[in-house]
Amino acid sequence: MHPVTTTVEIAASPSTVREKFLDFASIPKYTPTGFIRAIVPADNKAPMTLQPGDKLTCTVGYGKMKFGAAVWNNTPELFSWGGSLPGIFTGEHRFVFEKVAGQPNRTRLVHEEHFSGLFGFVMGEGFVARSAGWAEKTKTGFESFNRDFKAWVEEK
Repeated sequence: MHPVTTTVEIAASPSTVREKFLDFASIPKYTPTGFIRAIVPADNKAPMTLQPGDKLTCTVGYGKMKFGAAVWNNTPELFSWGGSLPGIFTGEHRFVFEKVAGQPNRTRLVHEEHFSGLFGFVMGEGFVARSAGWAEKTKTGFESFNRDFKAWVEEK
């Protein structure tokens, strides 16, 4: 498995950060030109009610990629979706809402993707992966989203 992982600390409780994250309709407001442009649940389901297997349409890569995905987790600590070309390439996009010890109004958001399958190595640390630069571009995109999201959550 080849992960791309970023973190950011946000001055809000994990439940507040998760609630704001699941406000998918606001993504265009706080990151209109960002890496993640849209997360749209199928059948107009409310994001808080999404269950594993529910379908999403995601627009990422600064608007260059639009694809269908399935919810894998929707718990107070983790929201994730996944998609794949079976056996060839699988990605699990994860948002982890971690408590910061001793700081109840602070959250560490772990924003990551785990890649696997025959071509998962292109997101790793090997020569081919570094030459392609996809992992670094993905990490830069995640960091950009994190900055925009943090600013939106923390605005007064």
